[in-house]
Amino acid sequence: MAGTEIMVFDNYGLLEVKNTKIVLDMMGVKQETDTKVIMDGIWIYSIDNKTNTAAKMENPLFSVLPKNTDLEKIGDELIQKMGKKIGKETINGKDCEIWEVEQMMSKIWVWKSIPIKSEIKTMGMNITKIATSIEVNIAILEEKFNLPKEIDAKNLKKIDINSIMEN
Repeated sequence: MAGTEIMVFDNYGLLEVKNTKIVLDMMGVKQETDTKVIMDGIWIYSIDNKTNTAAKMENPLFSVLPKNTDLEKIGDELIQKMGKKIGKETINGKDCEIWEVEQMMSKIWVWKSIPIKSEIKTMGMNITKIATSIEVNIAILEEKFNLPKEIDAKNLKKIDINSIMEN
């Protein structure tokens, strides 16, 4: 599997857009995905760019966070509870702390509360994601966080997170 992921976020990730293009080649069969995920606080939109269809669901984390929460502090506390710091490494000029999260069989390299690299071992596979470019304090065009014009109420499927959790 190989591909790219471009992520832009604001407000500690409560506003985020992630464009992912992946090609999976397994035993001569290729499968390509081209998706966009938009998180705008309470809603998460998952868009298939090939078919111009999308799903919408409530963000389960948004409802449990009290208003005016220090999101950076919560993120730091969460990683400290889930894992242990095992070292430091510089990646693309960023001095990162390396955290091991045993429950998720992963390691995460974190710079200023931002994951720069992750390694996950699951189902016999090793998955590595690494940021090749990091830009901070840039002007973000608001339209990046909007649904594409091709997506409308007819092809936007609403998913009930509670029914998923019950199954």
